[in-house]
Amino acid sequence: MNAANIIEKQVLDLYKTTAYQKLKAYYSQSTVFSVLGIERSENRHSAFLEWLLNPKSSHALNDSPLKKFLALVATLASDEDKCYYDQVRQHLISGNYALQVESIKTEQTIIGLAKGATDDFRNVIEMNDKGGFKKDANNRFDIWMLLTITFTDNNDQEQQWCLPVVVENKIYSTEGNANDREKAQTVRYHRAVNILKNQICPTNYCQPLLVFLTPSGAKPPTHAAFIHLTYQDLLDHVIQPCAILSSLHGTSEDVIALMDGYVRNLSCPSNNGEESSKDYTILAIAETESKDLNTIFESQAFQKALCAIYPKEAQTLLGDNYQAEEPYSLLEQFWNTNEDLFKIVLFNQFKSDDDHLMCVNRIIKVNNRDNTRYFVGLEQGKWFNANNRPASKSEASFLIFKAYCEQWKAKRPNETLNVQKLRDAFKGDINSYYYNRFLKHLFYNFEEEIRVDVKESKHFGNVICSESDAWDFYWDDDHVLSNVEGEVRSVKMWRKNDFDKLVKKAHEYGIIVESAE
Repeated sequence: MNAANIIEKQVLDLYKTTAYQKLKAYYSQSTVFSVLGIERSENRHSAFLEWLLNPKSSHALNDSPLKKFLALVATLASDEDKCYYDQVRQHLISGNYALQVESIKTEQTIIGLAKGATDDFRNVIEMNDKGGFKKDANNRFDIWMLLTITFTDNNDQEQQWCLPVVVENKIYSTEGNANDREKAQTVRYHRAVNILKNQICPTNYCQPLLVFLTPSGAKPPTHAAFIHLTYQDLLDHVIQPCAILSSLHGTSEDVIALMDGYVRNLSCPSNNGEESSKDYTILAIAETESKDLNTIFESQAFQKALCAIYPKEAQTLLGDNYQAEEPYSLLEQFWNTNEDLFKIVLFNQFKSDDDHLMCVNRIIKVNNRDNTRYFVGLEQGKWFNANNRPASKSEASFLIFKAYCEQWKAKRPNETLNVQKLRDAFKGDINSYYYNRFLKHLFYNFEEEIRVDVKESKHFGNVICSESDAWDFYWDDDHVLSNVEGEVRSVKMWRKNDFDKLVKKAHEYGIIVESAE
C-alpha cells in the first residue's frame, strides 16, 4: 500500500468513528445566535449572561446561576486587591449566605448611577465636546449588579454587606486606553465603583467585585482589582452546571434549547453572513465534547492534515509526534471539508496551554478554504516559481516581492534598495490581517530583533520572530529578499482579499501574477 492509499484509509477510519459523527452533527446545528448573525456580539453575550444571572429570569433556576457565578469569581479573587475581606470571600465560595438582588442591568452608564455629586466623576468619566459626561461603551458597565448578602460571622453575629458587581466583557476589543494607565478603562472603572459605593450602598460597608471577562489567552486587565475570568471558566463552572440543572428540574424546552444553543455558540465559528468572512474566534468548549474532540486530535488523519497544511505550527504543537508531510490534494480537501470542526479540535487540545495558544489562534483565525495557486514573473511564461510549480498565496507574495527587487536592480543598477524603499513601494495597510494589529509594515530586517510594533496591540513589544518560532515570517535562507541592503524578510500570511490588493499593486509595477486555475 503506497503513502496515498494509507492516507485515504486513515481518513475513512476517522469518518466512521462515533466521535467524528457525533461532533459533526452537533456543530452543524443552527442556533438562535447563528440564525440572527450575533454569534460574537459582545452586547448579545452580555444580555444572555444578565438573563442567566438574574434570579427573576424565565430560566426558573432562581439564584442558583448567580451564586455559582459569585463562587467562581470569589475563588479567583485570591488576593486582597480583588477581595479584601476574607469572610465575604469564604461565604461566597461556600454559598452559605442569603442573597438579595437590588439591581441587575446591562449597558449601565456610570453617570446614570451617580446621585447628586457628579463633580466627583470628572476624572473618571470621559467628557464630550460640549462638556458633558460621555455615555459610550468606554463609560458604561457591560453588566452592573448591586447585591445584598447576609450571613452569620465567626462570632455568631449577623452581617449584611452591600456588594456591587461589575462585569466588563471583552470578546474582540482590548481594554480602552490600556497604554495609558491613568486613563485605562479598568482603572477608571475601579475609581467609579469606589465613588458609587458611598452614594448608593444602604449599608455601611461595601465590597466591590470587578470582573474582566475575556477569551482564553487574552491580555489581563490593567487594574489589579479586576478579576480576570475566561469564557472557559464561565462555561465550566456556571453555564454547563446550570444547563444540567435545567434538564433535571424540568425547565421548559425553550430554555433548555436556548442554553444548549449558547454553549454550542461559544465554540462554533461566526459566519457574519458570508462564508468568505467566517470568524473562527473560539470562546470556550463544553467538557462534554472534550473526550470526542481529543479522539479526533489523536487520529492519524487529523495530524497528517495538520502537518501538511500548517507545517510550521504543527512542529510547535505536536513536538515529537510531528512528521513532515508533502502537500497532498486529498489532505487539503479533507481539512477544508472539516475546517470548522478541526479548529475546534485544536483549541480544545491547547485551551489551557498559554505557551501554545497563540500558535493555535494563528491557525484558527485563518480561513483556509481558498487554495488558488499562482505563477509570478516579469515576463509571460518566465516564472520565479520553484520547479515551475504554482505557488500558494503565501509563497506567491514572496515571489511578487522578489520580482520587484529584480526589477529594481535592472532599472537602477547604481542605486541601493533598502527596507524603507520596499515599505514605500508596498504600504503595510495592503495586509489588513497585520496592519494596526501586530505589524505596521510588510518588510523587516532580520538583523534586528522583530517585535510587535503596533502600540494599540495587546501583544505590543513582544518578540515575534526567532529561530524556534518564526511566527509569520519565513526563516529559511531561500526567502531572504535579494538585491536588498540587509537581511530583509516579508510577512507570509495573506487572506484572499488582502492578496487581491497585493496582486493589484504588483500589476501596477508590471509584475505578472496569474492564477494556475
